[in-house]
This record gives sequence, structure tokens and C-alpha cells, in this order.
Amino acid sequence: MQIFRRVILPSAFLLVLVVIAAMLAWIAFKPAPEDGFDAASASGQPVGSSVVAERGSIANTLELKGAIAVDSPTAVKAGREGTVNHFFVEPGAEVLEGAELFQVRSEGEPSAPSEDGGTQDGGTGDGAAAPAAPPKPKYHTVVAPADGTVGDFAVDKGDTVTAETEVTQLLKDSFTAQASIPAVDLYRVPKLPETASITITDGPEPFDCTALRLDQGAAVKPAPKADGSGGESDPAAEDPGTDTSATAGDGPQLICAIPEKQTVFNGLDLTMTVEAGEASDVIVVPVTAVRGLTDTGTVWVIGDDGQPTERAIEIGLNDGAMVEVKSGLEEGEEISEFVPGTEPQDEGDMSGDMSGEEFDF
Repeated sequence: MQIFRRVILPSAFLLVLVVIAAMLAWIAFKPAPEDGFDAASASGQPVGSSVVAERGSIANTLELKGAIAVDSPTAVKAGREGTVNHFFVEPGAEVLEGAELFQVRSEGEPSAPSEDGGTQDGGTGDGAAAPAAPPKPKYHTVVAPADGTVGDFAVDKGDTVTAETEVTQLLKDSFTAQASIPAVDLYRVPKLPETASITITDGPEPFDCTALRLDQGAAVKPAPKADGSGGESDPAAEDPGTDTSATAGDGPQLICAIPEKQTVFNGLDLTMTVEAGEASDVIVVPVTAVRGLTDTGTVWVIGDDGQPTERAIEIGLNDGAMVEVKSGLEEGEEISEFVPGTEPQDEGDMSGDMSGEEFDF
């Protein structure tokens, strides 16, 4: 028993300590794993960042959100100075172009007095000028310049008006579809089609509108100019009544006419679908691989040595994700997936963000 306690047990403890020390030493000084360094990672380009030019189909379709809008009313002015003498119609009446709306009475020019003493018309013959004849009033009837519904009259009978006085308006019963389009997307539709498809939210079946056109919107206001003291002048201070902020309707819009037989209402939400062209069996590449997406552009072709070479191409349709290559690139050629300098950053690579950062513990 004394031999076990004095010899065997201490020896066992010592052996266990030696094994533990050996394991700790191996963990601390074991060889580092392979870094996986290769030429691809050293080039600075993401691994697998190339694509092959392939044949495919492309459809340039734009879907834009908008609303139904009633056409603007036609203003009806007095046309001359005078007094409103008579109304031929009541507000709310539907009239055709040329229908009589109201009448303006204006005073005529007085007749010149006779200088022959009035001998020919029973005058006194003493050489005195005959009195001028009273002026004759003139009546001007204003007719409807277009079809429409007569709005409220802004004047009453007997009121004095000028030629520019707006007496009433002809309200329209025609509508247009209006949809805002991002300015950059206009590059995708160098030539607008004549029609577009309209889908009204919770409304009738989709239908076509006609006479599709572009409204560029309001002009962009210039940046404020610096004053003489080195600061910037405040346009709002110069004109308190002018709102210099941009509104939603300031940008480009696509507008088309709603067919007369189609029942719509002002303010209905809609989706306008514009088919700006399609092509099949053409060479297509991602838009991320092309610099310049209108008419001509540039891609970077991967050579036999693995290095990209810049090459000009002719561009066709663009659907926002893929672009048609009309010439300059052959099927099967390998190109960089991203224009140099636009490669997405690897979220897992944080070394560049932490190299110069200090931590306080």
C-alpha cells in the first residue's frame, strides 16, 4: 500500500501532466493551413467574374405606374371689351363646336358731325355744325371653340369684360393615361410605339390607348447662385411666392389617349405597358458587362492569356438586365461580367476595412 501511494500514484499523475503538456505544445505550434493563394485572387478580380456571349431572345418591355386624367378644359374668353348682354346656354349644357354661348355688347364709335351747316337735312343753314348722331352699339356673339360641357360662368349679365376675360370653360369628357417614366429609361425607347396597353387596378380588361407621346415635364431649376459675400443666395427669399421644390409631376411622363368607347374615370390607378421592341436568336450579354448602353458601348474580352481587352460593340435592345449586341462580339467569346471598377465588393472580405483600425480594450 505504501508503494502504491509513494511510487505508482505520483508516477501516474506525472504521466498525465506530460501528456497534457505535449498536447498543448502541439496545438500551439502545429503548421498553419494552406492559404489557397492563386493568380485569380491576386489579380483583384472576383473569381468566376466572366460570362460568355450567347444567343437568346430579348424583349424591351416597360411597365409604368400612373393614373387616368381627364383632359384639360377649354377656356372661353369674351373676345372684346364690353358688357355681357345675354347667355344662350346654362352651366352644365353639352354643346358642340360653334354653338352660341353668350353675347357681349360694346359701344360703337360716334358718327362725325356734319360740316355743311345741315342745309341738306333741314338744318338752319347758318353754317353751324350739326350734332353728332348717337353711337350704335355692336353685339358680338361668342361661340364654343370645341365640343364640351359648359362650366360655371365667371360673370353675371351686365358685368363689364375685356377681351381677355375668361367667361367660362368647356369641360371635357375625354381622358388620357399618364405614367411617369424614369429619365434614364428613355434610353431604352429611342422611338415610341403608337400604342400602349393599359391595365386599370380593379377595372375592366386591359385595353390599348393610342397616340402615345412623351411629355418631358417642367424644366429643371438651376442651382442657386453664390452671392458676393461668398454665400449662396436663397431663391425663396427673393420670391416668397415661388415654391422651388420639385413635385412628382415634374419628371418625364408617357401620355396616350383613351378610346371614346372605353369607360374610365378621373384618378383611376393604372399600369401602362410599353412594348418597345423584341428580338430573337441574337447575341445577348448582361448590362453589367457593357459600358454605355445606347447605340454603341464597350466590353472587355478575355484573351487567351486571361487578360481583358477593351472592344467597341454596337448595341440594340435593352431590357434592363440583358442587352443585344448587334456587332463587335461573336457567339462564345468570353467577356468580363462587370465593367472594370464596378465589381461588387465581397462582403466576406473585411481585411481592407480593419487593417488600419485600432481597438481599445
